[in-house]
Amino acid sequence: MASFGTLSMFLSFLLVLVCIAPTSLGRSHGEAELWYLCSKTEHPWQCLKLLKSADIRYSSRNLNDITKVLIDITYNKGKEIHDALNSLANEARDSTIRRRFLSCSKNYNDALRDLGIAKRNLLNGNYKIIPVEVDDALQEVRGCYDYFTRASRDRYRLKEKSEDFNLFCSILKVAAKYYPTYEFKN
Repeated sequence: MASFGTLSMFLSFLLVLVCIAPTSLGRSHGEAELWYLCSKTEHPWQCLKLLKSADIRYSSRNLNDITKVLIDITYNKGKEIHDALNSLANEARDSTIRRRFLSCSKNYNDALRDLGIAKRNLLNGNYKIIPVEVDDALQEVRGCYDYFTRASRDRYRLKEKSEDFNLFCSILKVAAKYYPTYEFKN
């Protein structure tokens, strides 16, 4: 009986450990940074899911590296959409559709320019301009998102990619707002 009681206590201890450990260890230093950042956005759960799916990991205690990585990821998402739009424009047989794809391609090109300016501002220490440039990028592509939403076919998943781009932009704005003053706590 004593061994049953000891075994029972040991198994109970293991069960508690298994239940508690993932929640206490689950928010590693990098995840705590991501959660802080996402908690400041309009859609924190979508933000966290998107950043985790992008496999972002941080070791920095401030938003410097996070903001730099976010600008690069956001730029790359925009470039992916821009390239897809160019492909669609080249394939389009209907001149109206071709013009629409080219127009959106130009809009994404302009958004990429704005993100490039945001990155230069980050590197030059002009942090307050970053949200303005990100807003400009979002404004450039707003009409395209509406077009993607109404499209009957979306083999390049432009609507989904555009939603991700918009969310990355909103996350980037939050990161820029708090950069460089916030230090993450353990």
